[in-house]
Amino acid sequence: EYQRAIQLNPNYATTHQWYGVTYLAKMGRFDEAIAELKRAQELDPLSLPINADFGNTYIQARQYDKAIEQLRKTLEMDQSFYFAHALLGMAYQMKGDFQNAIAEYQQARRLNDDPFVLALLGNIYAVSGRKDEALKILDQLKQLSTQRFVYAYGIALVYVGLGDKDQAFQWLEKSFQDHEARINRLKVDPLFDSVRSDARYADLIHRIGLS
Repeated sequence: EYQRAIQLNPNYATTHQWYGVTYLAKMGRFDEAIAELKRAQELDPLSLPINADFGNTYIQARQYDKAIEQLRKTLEMDQSFYFAHALLGMAYQMKGDFQNAIAEYQQARRLNDDPFVLALLGNIYAVSGRKDEALKILDQLKQLSTQRFVYAYGIALVYVGLGDKDQAFQWLEKSFQDHEARINRLKVDPLFDSVRSDARYADLIHRIGLS
């Protein structure tokens, strides 16, 4: 369908963006994904979502330096774009720069109350040894889920940071059963690298349709 959309209108930037970031990247076809995001950026260079998703694609491709460069450029266009701050935090985290990662997550949190940003904070607190703070965020996310939508994928993210694989997979299973869009990221999400060797991971990837 994406290819048909491009055929019908090859100059529609959003199709190239979505084809790259929501399909090609999720399937691990990174060279093709990056090419689509480059084309989207050429067609609409001032689009904040396209520029941020370009950085997002680099993160999934494990090209963290390029992600940081792209996301900094995005924020030069608009410092208030919380999504770019969250992605920049993720890129810093995967580089091992926890201080800058936490600062970016906190800034994203100040700009928008998206519970998934809170989950990212919970994950980095857990992996950086701030277990008590991670557990507080876990409780906060579960409480929030009684009032508004909270991604089960995000709660799994905190558990995987804490090293609790059983709970992580329990919440990933809920994400799958609830047809959450974020579960489609699982195959290429670097934040779940610590559970890739678990048989439950391979099974879930297969059932999602990403294998």
